[in-house]
Amino acid sequence: MTASEQWAVYFRYLRDMDKRPKINEILEYQEGIAMASEVIMTLSRDQAERARLMSEFKYEVDTRTHINDAKRQERKEIAQKMKAIGLTLEQIKETTGLSEEQIKEL
Repeated sequence: MTASEQWAVYFRYLRDMDKRPKINEILEYQEGIAMASEVIMTLSRDQAERARLMSEFKYEVDTRTHINDAKRQERKEIAQKMKAIGLTLEQIKETTGLSEEQIKEL
């Protein structure tokens, strides 16, 4: 098999576990392909790590968003109760941190 054919076989069957013995044989005899394989494996690990970190970041952002939404909803419910018992707009605003517009919309 020529060097070009070995490269072609390597790239064609890199992820095919049934062809792994042939890939290993090529890696054993072709230093250039073996070096390229190391680079590819490093990039794959880096990409997997990057994906894992992005997933963790997205989870954290989603969690914070849900918490903030719950807090905002809770403040609105408290403001509604305060409004119902006749507290002033200023008292509700000061206690809940909501704006006048938000309180008036309730």
